[in-house]
Amino acid sequence: MVSQGRWPFVAIALLYGLTLDMTLLVNFYWSELLSAGMPKVSFFGLAAVWVVLTFLASSYGKKYAACDRPPVPEKDTFPEAQLHYLQGNWFEAECCLAMQLKKNPRDVEAMLMLATIYRHNQRFDEAANLLRSLDLLEGALRWKHELRSEKRKLIQATSNHGNSKGNPKKKDEPHASSFQLGTIEQKAAA
Repeated sequence: MVSQGRWPFVAIALLYGLTLDMTLLVNFYWSELLSAGMPKVSFFGLAAVWVVLTFLASSYGKKYAACDRPPVPEKDTFPEAQLHYLQGNWFEAECCLAMQLKKNPRDVEAMLMLATIYRHNQRFDEAANLLRSLDLLEGALRWKHELRSEKRKLIQATSNHGNSKGNPKKKDEPHASSFQLGTIEQKAAA
């Protein structure tokens, strides 16, 4: 532990060394200072000091060991989300993507996949909101074709869903298909 250059360990070693030196000096060089039974007591005292200082060094060691560890990198949950997505495990994929977006709220890939999952689960308004948010991110330009495709699929899914229910949306009611497809194209042209 002292090789790490920690001053508390040096102090503990010096304190024990001084205690050992004093015990040896008093018992063998200045033996007239102690009465007959004192040498045994002084060695027991030395052992007690050794135990206390060892405990103290151990507690310092645990404290410093915790500080010296490199930080544990956060797990990238996107590959796990992709695996769940490809297996059709929408809930698990959504959970992984939520963790990923909690770490990096501007992760375009995770947001796009989450919008796709929302569409698969017929959560059209949430998907539309997420796609609108993606339109505002700079990194979304790289994914403009995928975003356009996802928007078209969402519009198709909402129209199919409305037709299958037999109750078309009212004009004043917001709907997922009300967003503009051209936002990404406008950014790309600029």
